[in-house]
Amino acid sequence: MNTTLLKTFVTVVNKKSLSLAAQELHITQPAVSKHISALEEYFSTGLIERRGRRVSLTPAGEILYNYANKILNILTKAENDIRELSSTVKGRLVIAASSIPGHYILPYIIGEFKKKYPEVLISLHISDSKNVLKLLLDETAHLGAVGEKPDNKKLNWINFFTDELVVITPPDHPFANRNSITLEELSSERLIWREPGSGTRSVLEKKLSQSGLSFDDLNIVMEMGSTGAVVNAVEAGLGISIVSEWAIQKEKQLKKIEALKISNVNMKRELFLTYPKKRYQNRVVQAFLEFVKSYHYALPSQ
Repeated sequence: MNTTLLKTFVTVVNKKSLSLAAQELHITQPAVSKHISALEEYFSTGLIERRGRRVSLTPAGEILYNYANKILNILTKAENDIRELSSTVKGRLVIAASSIPGHYILPYIIGEFKKKYPEVLISLHISDSKNVLKLLLDETAHLGAVGEKPDNKKLNWINFFTDELVVITPPDHPFANRNSITLEELSSERLIWREPGSGTRSVLEKKLSQSGLSFDDLNIVMEMGSTGAVVNAVEAGLGISIVSEWAIQKEKQLKKIEALKISNVNMKRELFLTYPKKRYQNRVVQAFLEFVKSYHYALPSQ
């Protein structure tokens, strides 16, 4: 049997959609339908049921899905074991990252990694933390980088960087020339916040809550879908916010943003590299994890 048909079938089941499977496999939707039909003809039974744009498995489909996953995983492991006979680390590495590690930290690490392993092709996809974990569990990405420890038993993780959150204001704000503000002063300000699903938002709200300031005490006037949008809104004078210190290096240098701390609140946080526990880690993934664990890097000021 052609294993391409099994791969198509598994992708359709994982994506729960023929069109999404076609996008993932870079083939047409009619080709996906043809692959499924060929499998159903081979087994002389229906494997999936179409309900609008969504699909679900028949009892026969559930059996095939379980075996197809095992077959494809065994083939992948065989290919990886054979490739690892070579001393050269090469291949493709897909990393999904939330805003802060994706925009401001990983590009430097990837740059250094590529100097050591130039034959590795790395794809970096930036999304919110919630979607990063979804991409890992869907096996669309090999590694994920997030700003909060993943709370999922299917994932492993390692600390790979320490970040600090700071209050940012426009240069003409009354707080601009100060080193710090109190929680009470923060709660009285118009605040610009990240959207739900953001790792930065989740960590930030936990830290403020632990310090006695609940979400209901905050005067949030606007929610933004990216850290860059938050910084731009603060620069435009729409309010103040709290973001990673790495997100404002350029704006600080140009005197467009001022940064200060919150009195008596530890705003440091760890960033995490996470990966599926049961997924086979190929040589490229292992090399990247080992590189991150052993390499001491410093980010240059912008």
